[in-house]
Amino acid sequence: MNLAIPFLICDENEEVRLLIKAMLSKHGYFHLIEAQNAEEILHSYSEKQFILVQKKLINDEVKNLLSKKNNFIIFAPAQDQELVTLAAHFGVKHVVSFPYSSKSLVDKINSILDQ
Repeated sequence: MNLAIPFLICDENEEVRLLIKAMLSKHGYFHLIEAQNAEEILHSYSEKQFILVQKKLINDEVKNLLSKKNNFIIFAPAQDQELVTLAAHFGVKHVVSFPYSSKSLVDKINSILDQ
Protein backbone atom coordinates (compact mmCIF):
# COMPACT_ATOMS: atom_id res chain seq x y z
CA MET A 1 0.00 0.00 0.00
CA ASN A 2 1.45 3.36 -1.07
CA LEU A 3 -0.02 6.06 1.16
CA ALA A 4 1.80 8.83 -0.73
CA ILE A 5 -0.39 8.50 -3.82
CA PRO A 6 -2.56 11.59 -4.42
CA PHE A 7 -6.28 11.05 -4.98
CA LEU A 8 -8.67 13.11 -7.05
CA ILE A 9 -12.17 12.65 -5.61
CA CYS A 10 -14.81 13.59 -8.19
CA ASP A 11 -18.47 13.92 -7.31
CA GLU A 12 -21.07 16.66 -7.73
CA ASN A 13 -22.17 16.25 -4.13
CA GLU A 14 -19.90 17.90 -1.55
CA GLU A 15 -21.14 15.59 1.21
CA VAL A 16 -20.14 12.53 -0.81
CA ARG A 17 -16.70 14.00 -1.48
CA LEU A 18 -16.24 14.71 2.23
CA LEU A 19 -17.40 11.19 3.12
CA ILE A 20 -14.89 9.64 0.71
CA LYS A 21 -12.15 11.91 2.07
CA ALA A 22 -12.98 10.78 5.60
CA MET A 23 -12.96 7.12 4.53
CA LEU A 24 -9.56 7.45 2.87
CA SER A 25 -8.08 9.54 5.69
CA LYS A 26 -9.12 6.88 8.17
CA HIS A 27 -6.97 4.41 6.24
CA GLY A 28 -3.93 6.70 6.02
CA TYR A 29 -4.42 8.36 2.63
CA PHE A 30 -3.98 12.13 3.03
CA HIS A 31 -3.15 13.59 -0.39
CA LEU A 32 -6.79 14.24 -1.32
CA ILE A 33 -8.03 16.72 -3.91
CA GLU A 34 -11.68 17.33 -4.81
CA ALA A 35 -13.46 18.05 -8.09
CA GLN A 36 -17.17 18.69 -8.45
CA ASN A 37 -17.52 18.64 -12.24
CA ALA A 38 -15.78 17.49 -15.41
CA GLU A 39 -14.09 20.86 -15.88
CA GLU A 40 -12.50 20.64 -12.42
CA ILE A 41 -11.41 17.05 -13.11
CA LEU A 42 -9.55 18.17 -16.22
CA HIS A 43 -8.10 21.23 -14.43
CA SER A 44 -6.95 19.31 -11.31
CA TYR A 45 -5.73 16.16 -13.05
CA SER A 46 -2.18 14.90 -12.57
CA GLU A 47 -0.75 11.70 -14.08
CA LYS A 48 0.23 10.39 -10.65
CA GLN A 49 -3.25 10.67 -9.18
CA PHE A 50 -5.63 7.88 -8.41
CA ILE A 51 -9.04 9.05 -9.64
CA LEU A 52 -12.34 8.26 -7.90
CA VAL A 53 -15.11 9.53 -10.17
CA GLN A 54 -18.91 9.56 -10.11
CA LYS A 55 -20.18 8.12 -13.40
CA LYS A 56 -22.35 11.19 -14.10
CA LEU A 57 -19.20 13.34 -14.44
CA ILE A 58 -17.67 11.31 -17.26
CA ASN A 59 -17.93 13.27 -20.46
CA ASP A 60 -15.90 12.67 -23.64
CA GLU A 61 -12.87 14.60 -22.37
CA VAL A 62 -12.85 12.70 -19.07
CA LYS A 63 -13.22 9.40 -20.99
CA ASN A 64 -10.15 10.36 -23.01
CA LEU A 65 -8.22 11.08 -19.82
CA LEU A 66 -9.29 7.82 -18.18
CA SER A 67 -8.43 5.81 -21.29
CA LYS A 68 -4.78 6.62 -20.57
CA LYS A 69 -4.93 5.43 -16.94
CA ASN A 70 -5.54 2.23 -15.07
CA ASN A 71 -5.71 3.65 -11.56
CA PHE A 72 -9.25 4.91 -11.36
CA ILE A 73 -12.55 3.79 -9.90
CA ILE A 74 -15.99 4.77 -11.15
CA PHE A 75 -18.81 5.07 -8.62
CA ALA A 76 -22.20 4.01 -9.93
CA PRO A 77 -25.51 2.62 -8.73
CA ALA A 78 -25.70 -1.16 -8.67
CA GLN A 79 -27.03 -2.69 -11.90
CA ASP A 80 -26.66 0.57 -13.83
CA GLN A 81 -27.36 -0.29 -17.48
CA GLU A 82 -25.57 2.81 -18.75
CA LEU A 83 -22.44 1.72 -16.88
CA VAL A 84 -22.66 -1.74 -18.43
CA THR A 85 -22.65 -0.06 -21.85
CA LEU A 86 -19.81 2.25 -20.83
CA ALA A 87 -17.80 -0.70 -19.52
CA ALA A 88 -18.30 -2.65 -22.72
CA HIS A 89 -17.37 0.30 -24.93
CA PHE A 90 -14.67 1.89 -22.80
CA GLY A 91 -13.15 -1.10 -21.00
CA VAL A 92 -14.02 0.03 -17.49
CA LYS A 93 -12.74 -2.55 -15.03
CA HIS A 94 -12.93 -0.78 -11.71
CA VAL A 95 -16.40 0.01 -10.41
CA VAL A 96 -17.71 0.49 -6.88
CA SER A 97 -21.49 0.32 -6.54
CA PHE A 98 -23.59 2.33 -4.11
CA PRO A 99 -23.75 1.82 -1.20
CA TYR A 100 -20.17 1.01 -0.27
CA SER A 101 -18.16 0.89 2.95
CA SER A 102 -14.76 2.39 3.65
CA LYS A 103 -13.35 -1.15 3.84
CA SER A 104 -14.74 -2.17 0.44
CA LEU A 105 -13.47 1.07 -1.12
CA VAL A 106 -9.98 0.75 0.36
CA ASP A 107 -9.84 -2.97 -0.52
CA LYS A 108 -10.69 -2.11 -4.15
CA ILE A 109 -8.04 0.64 -4.23
CA ASN A 110 -5.42 -1.67 -2.77
CA SER A 111 -6.26 -4.43 -5.26
CA ILE A 112 -5.73 -1.98 -8.13
CA LEU A 113 -2.48 -0.62 -6.67
CA ASP A 114 -1.15 -4.14 -6.12
CA GLN A 115 -1.51 -5.03 -9.83
